[in-house]
Amino acid sequence: MNKKNLDALFDPQSIAIVGASATAGKAGYMAVKLLETYAGKVYPVNPKAKEILGHKVYPSLSTIGQPVDLVLFAVPASECPALMREAAGIGARAAIIMGGGFGETGAEGLKIQNELVAISRQYDMRMLGPNTGGYANPVKRLVASFSVSYSKLPPGSIAVVSQSGGISLILACMLENQGFGVSLTVGLGNSVDVDAADVIDYLAQDSNTRAIALYLEGIGDGRRLYESIRRATRIKPVIALTIGRNAIGDFAKSHTGNLVGSYQIKTAAFRQAGAVVVENSNDLVDAACAFSLLRLPPAADPAIGVLVGQAGAGLLILDQLKSLSINVPHLGEATIARIAEQLPPMHYLNNPVDAGRPTPEFPEVLRILAQDDQLHAIVVFVLHEPTVLDPVAMFRELKPQLTKPVIYGTAGETADMAATCRGLVEQGVAPYTSPERTARAMRALAEDARNRQRLSFQDENRPSSQREIRLPPGRIDEATGKDLCRTAGIPAPEFRTCRDRQEAHKTFAELRKPLAVKVLSADILHKTEVGGVFLNIRTADELDNALQKIDRIPAAGSVAYLLEEMAEPGLDLILGGMRDPVFGPVVLLGIGGTIAEAIKDVSMRLAPIQPQDAAEMLQELRAKVLLEGWRGAPPVNRQAVIDAMLAVSDLLVGCPDIQELDINPLRATATGVLALDALIVRA
Repeated sequence: MNKKNLDALFDPQSIAIVGASATAGKAGYMAVKLLETYAGKVYPVNPKAKEILGHKVYPSLSTIGQPVDLVLFAVPASECPALMREAAGIGARAAIIMGGGFGETGAEGLKIQNELVAISRQYDMRMLGPNTGGYANPVKRLVASFSVSYSKLPPGSIAVVSQSGGISLILACMLENQGFGVSLTVGLGNSVDVDAADVIDYLAQDSNTRAIALYLEGIGDGRRLYESIRRATRIKPVIALTIGRNAIGDFAKSHTGNLVGSYQIKTAAFRQAGAVVVENSNDLVDAACAFSLLRLPPAADPAIGVLVGQAGAGLLILDQLKSLSINVPHLGEATIARIAEQLPPMHYLNNPVDAGRPTPEFPEVLRILAQDDQLHAIVVFVLHEPTVLDPVAMFRELKPQLTKPVIYGTAGETADMAATCRGLVEQGVAPYTSPERTARAMRALAEDARNRQRLSFQDENRPSSQREIRLPPGRIDEATGKDLCRTAGIPAPEFRTCRDRQEAHKTFAELRKPLAVKVLSADILHKTEVGGVFLNIRTADELDNALQKIDRIPAAGSVAYLLEEMAEPGLDLILGGMRDPVFGPVVLLGIGGTIAEAIKDVSMRLAPIQPQDAAEMLQELRAKVLLEGWRGAPPVNRQAVIDAMLAVSDLLVGCPDIQELDINPLRATATGVLALDALIVRA
């Protein structure tokens, strides 16, 4: 990343506006007007005007005669390439292409867009957009946009990075409504040069930014974005929101491919990189508010204490935290005893602590709770009754003594609470206005702490480089696929390939019965769907019957028989991988068998994965209870499943020729795993 030129984009010393206008209301007029608070030099460019809003106007960029860091273009798309070359000629280091008419409109617009990309690369100019509304940097009192709403944003420590300029402004306004400002809010537009990865890298090093709120729709280079988020989350929190839950690639041929949607890959990649993934804009804003004030230290399973003034609120918060897999442990006996000295009898004291209607002892209860060594953070929720409890005064007094981060939830009449919420933010406490929002904000803090612990462990235990694996020539049938799995370390049952019936009967006599008999053809991807799988074959007559039915299956290429020893009963999983066009190799694990696509109980990670990634994937399955043994079945050998997942990861990384890999089912038992079927699709 050329950070110097990103400084020219986001912290320029001088700005030229091409298409500046003296007509109020036009985009070129607003772009100049919004620079009223900007401390740098402003150069409006318009061949027909002499003065705009007190600024001397220049007929062209080349007549400015002074260095220019940033050029804003508020002109039709067709005029941009020639003007970009002129900007490059005067040494401009960054440009913002506002307005539309580019790649989003069709072939002609795409041609113009590609020309702009070529110019920016030729002259090492960074380009935001095209099709962007620009950005606001309230800390620098700089608005590089034509939207007047940007000028009203207060400075703060939360950065908003959005593909959509409209969403960047909406999120910034939502933050302002909660009493928080922004360090930068930027709409990326078509992102043909400066993209989310660039801005995240930039913000990770920005001293004015404490938290990064990210909203993305489509993604160009997913692996690059993943790496930038992974770098950033080591320094400051990243909260990510994306869309597309129902989009599934039409390129998928295997069960694995049909189970992997773009939304699932994006969110899995964000989490794997250490970001906190949220499902809506309210949660994005709430998490960003919390992170702008505090961050929990890394912890494998952060323990949260809950103190409430009303039992009902405590139940809602506890239920929400438990639903979000947040650890709310019982308190230590010494802590309970000390709290009991402060509260009347009959109160519940074992997390949540129910103080009843707050009394003068409430601050002391909070102080005691925060001293419990096992807790990492505290959630407080109290109805807004300032005559009974003034939370601003409470935190002002307790702040030097509170050894744990605290977030505060309350509810009351909006106007009455406004001053209290502002005061809490000034005290470094994030306020929330419902039990559920308070709990979800804490969930974000806890998830970030877990992510940091995981990433730190992985950094210290990175595996050595993967070995290179080559696919055999030609299309790959099940037998070849299983041989490849065995080479990678995934066992399979004893099997033989038979080219005719005589060979099949000879093999039948040699293998342990019962057998599975299958059609073997690289042209048949899903054998069950064409009636090509026969199980529990014990006699020669049963074998002949199966072979006759296989012979009647239409197939374009050569057909053979696969005879395989039946595996012992166990839990059927699907283990696979695919090469996503955006994120690259992806490993998938789920509940398998013929119902895999129906229930879609899956977890995924970008490859290469590490043992901790694989263990987390097992825990993410909704049906993970089946791994522990169900209705008398023995527990599954988890380590064997993890080893198989790591082997699939090695295959994907070590063999770029693999487009999709599908082991379905992977039979998991108490003793190990067996690949009962293997489908490999060449890229």
